[in-house]
Amino acid sequence: MRLPYRPRVVCKLGGSLLNWPGLPGALERMRRLRPAGALLVVVGGGETADLVRRWDQLFQLGEERSHWLALDSLALNEQLLQVLWPELRPVRSRSQFESAERAGIPALLCASCFVRWGEKAGGPLLPHCWRVTTDSIAAWTAQMVEADELLLLKSIDLPPGITLVQAAAQGCVDEYFPTAARDLVKITWVNLRNEDSAEQVWIDSAIPEEQPVSKPGE
Repeated sequence: MRLPYRPRVVCKLGGSLLNWPGLPGALERMRRLRPAGALLVVVGGGETADLVRRWDQLFQLGEERSHWLALDSLALNEQLLQVLWPELRPVRSRSQFESAERAGIPALLCASCFVRWGEKAGGPLLPHCWRVTTDSIAAWTAQMVEADELLLLKSIDLPPGITLVQAAAQGCVDEYFPTAARDLVKITWVNLRNEDSAEQVWIDSAIPEEQPVSKPGE
């Protein structure tokens, strides 16, 4: 049974934050961002995914094989986050997330298992290609668990007034993100490296993606 007073938040921790010495301290800020929510953390690929990209270039693995190899490689990043945040409970399906939610325990997405579970469970299929990174996986996960918000923790501020399509074109998110995120209720952006930066509301409610709503300082 879902608890109405605990909004579901999928939180994407950008892979660019994994090589930052300030990450352990910044995780304290991350905990404070949504203390009352049922939290599901998705860890980005960063240098781990970049290694798989280089392997693909070197050995012509192909996008299908590279897609699953990159997903499997995320387990290393997920293990790192568990070391830094031991309270996180790994989850591999929606039912496991809901169990953590009922217990009031923040959850950590095991991306490879969760995506495989979601596709077998009849969820929307993600393209198996490099256009899809953990940005889109986080947006897809938010749909799979019916999250109230997708919270993106990044290393930069969101350019003011930018649309989903423009953000993808500028490399702020991956190419597939405008499609993966188009039905989400709310998307919020935080530059985690800058402790003085405010949350930036990017999408709220049913505002079409063509209408930018990013407002620095909100």
